[in-house]
Amino acid sequence: MFWKFRQVGGAVWQYLNQPLFSEPQIAVWKPRRFWYSYKIEHLEHCWRKSASESHSSP
Repeated sequence: MFWKFRQVGGAVWQYLNQPLFSEPQIAVWKPRRFWYSYKIEHLEHCWRKSASESHSSP
């Protein structure tokens, strides 16, 4: 339960602190769309992390 609260809290923090007028990163105004992209980015991050850990182990 705490993990879900922490995950949602991190997403809300990133949503509120996203750059508004940045060229490389476009601000997402719709919370559902932001949540969808946040979940995809989180899964990609976990996938890269697990792939790098598997390559570093002997």
